[in-house]
Amino acid sequence: MKRIYIFCLLLVIIGSARQQAFAGWPIGKYRNIVVPSFNYYTSKDVYNSSGKKVKPAGNSSFTSYAYGLYVGYGITRRLDLIVNVLAPDQNSQYTTAAGTTYQESFGFGDIQAGLSYALVNFDYKAYFSVQVSGIAPLYKHDEDVLDLGYGVFGSEVKFMYTGSFNKNFLRGCYFNVEAGYRRYFDKQGPNVIVYSALLGIPINKKNQVSFEIGGQNSSSSNKSFSQNLSVNRDFAFTKGAVNVGHTFTRRISVFASGFYTFMGRNAGVGYGGALQAVLKI
Repeated sequence: MKRIYIFCLLLVIIGSARQQAFAGWPIGKYRNIVVPSFNYYTSKDVYNSSGKKVKPAGNSSFTSYAYGLYVGYGITRRLDLIVNVLAPDQNSQYTTAAGTTYQESFGFGDIQAGLSYALVNFDYKAYFSVQVSGIAPLYKHDEDVLDLGYGVFGSEVKFMYTGSFNKNFLRGCYFNVEAGYRRYFDKQGPNVIVYSALLGIPINKKNQVSFEIGGQNSSSSNKSFSQNLSVNRDFAFTKGAVNVGHTFTRRISVFASGFYTFMGRNAGVGYGGALQAVLKI
């Protein structure tokens, strides 16, 4: 059950932190942004190779409580340095005729670091940006505990279009659209397409709500499917999320979000939420 669930969890968390913090907006020269977060994920069912929701053999289940930290630094008005790291505390269980097996692990997962550059701005109301980053594991593979990730290096390139609406009924709302490609440097990959679209609606000067849909499509030379999802590398899923934010000051905001994986293939039927603070320094 372990690896695909963790992989999905990592992308959910990384994506949520990025969008809630500032999406594709440039941070600003010599400015910093820090986003500590707490994330919850659980799953008991799976989407099989046909996309049908089923109960896995052995009534398997997976739960993770993860602590994250996202840091961004504005090198210039267009160029930002970003670093994201996650520390999951995860548990799983699997029942057979011999009894129920429990596994757990806690530690640093993958670290993602790279650069984001605003290629074009449209009257400083919308930006088209590109982000290039590398992925490195901060752990070693251990057969006796749950894996904290794939355990291999990777890279990602992502394009982002972010801005605000100034006309009609969407006036004052903002948007963020992202599409990227992620590659893990293993002979079986996987190669992953990631995507998301978010619409933010201000309720008043201090409160906002946003709606997001996103997911990923992973392809690999290994297309076999097993109820043990840790061996599956060819999969897809789409999730929906609702985010609520409150601004305390110009420098401090807090966001709470909930999500549900409503469609997938060879993936977990996951749901959960996140709580994160956005600190502008």
